Amino acid sequence: MGKRDGFTLVELAIVLVIIGIIIGFILKGQELIRNAQIKRTYRMYLELVATLYSYHDRYGKLPGDDNRVSQRWGVDPLYNGDGDGRIETANPGALNFNCTDATNTEECKVWQHLRLAELIAGRGRENPTNVFGGPVAVGYITLQGVTFHWIAFDGVPPDIARDVDLKYDDGLYNSGWIRARNDYTLAGGENTLYFKLK
Repeated sequence: MGKRDGFTLVELAIVLVIIGIIIGFILKGQELIRNAQIKRTYRMYLELVATLYSYHDRYGKLPGDDNRVSQRWGVDPLYNGDGDGRIETANPGALNFNCTDATNTEECKVWQHLRLAELIAGRGRENPTNVFGGPVAVGYITLQGVTFHWIAFDGVPPDIARDVDLKYDDGLYNSGWIRARNDYTLAGGENTLYFKLK
């Protein structure tokens, strides 16, 4: 009898076990990354809330709405808000995710006021970015029938948006204090995740 080439069943079983272990590690790694993204998204919301209220505690006004900015920092009066207690938007049903220094709305002045107070980094009235690289916006709008101050993260993957809502609220895109622009079940693309400013 001559020598046979090929794998024995034992060798094949060992290879399959090793492949299974590698796949298990990959799946566990993906789960860890996903959980970290969910926590980072929520933590960023909490940090922004703390920053907005730090400004309010120091100056007695919400950033963007502050009507004493020009006196406090010696800047142009166009930097002032109207001081009515609301961070108003150009459109009462939408937030501006494309603020520039030329945008003269309170929702964009938020970022300028926070930067003048040295509470956040960045330049002028430009929106900061969230953990997924999309812009962040804040303002007093009506979202799905609820008028309130909302913080929004644009460009969030729909599955992460859903999981943040599931973990910290009710898991429904159109109810609770965490909401989304689109239904979480829509395939692909990005979503905008909204948090009530508590």
